[in-house]
Amino acid sequence: MKKKDTRERALDALKKESERALTEQIRSLLRLPMNKRTNFLRKRLPGGGSCL
Repeated sequence: MKKKDTRERALDALKKESERALTEQIRSLLRLPMNKRTNFLRKRLPGGGSCL
């Protein structure tokens, strides 16, 4: 029983750490300016401009 209980506790801790890391990654991306967050959406135009 003890081995299973330890494994479950370790899996719970891993899940919490994973969720915390994901939340931190989202927060760090939201701290960026809008033009850096949406850079992958922009397409460069031949005249030197860009559009979504």
